[in-house]
Amino acid sequence: MIEETGRVLSIEEGFADVETIRTSSCTSCRARHGCGHHAIAQVSSANRMRMRAIDPLTVEVGQKVVVGIPEDTLLQASVWMYMIPLLGLVGGAVLPSLWGGVSGVAVIFSIIGFSGGLLLARNKSKQEMNNLDYYPKILRIESQKGSQIPLATTV
Repeated sequence: MIEETGRVLSIEEGFADVETIRTSSCTSCRARHGCGHHAIAQVSSANRMRMRAIDPLTVEVGQKVVVGIPEDTLLQASVWMYMIPLLGLVGGAVLPSLWGGVSGVAVIFSIIGFSGGLLLARNKSKQEMNNLDYYPKILRIESQKGSQIPLATTV
């Protein structure tokens, strides 16, 4: 399960809008000091993300929550969004070489294959838009007790 901490902005029946700040992947990565994404995330406010999450816990606005999505769901979505257009691009570039086509035809076919892959990914995205398996889910409410410093009193 891939988890991220966020704050509840609004609630609806069975769902909550949660704003997260993407930091967990950068802080746990060993290559973060040489990574351009980490450097941009440090200076940019674009690392905030608002998402609609399934709310089985009936949270309240302002609560700090942990949302999660299964790894296999993320992998399936990544295959459709990245691998299918890439296969269309490569397939379109290779197809003309099978019958001895010139490189100009290969370029045109690769563009057509890439566009076809993007259209397939878009159609799949529209089909799965209401599939709750692809929605993040609120896993738990973060305890506010650990964030307060206890006061010591002298007797």
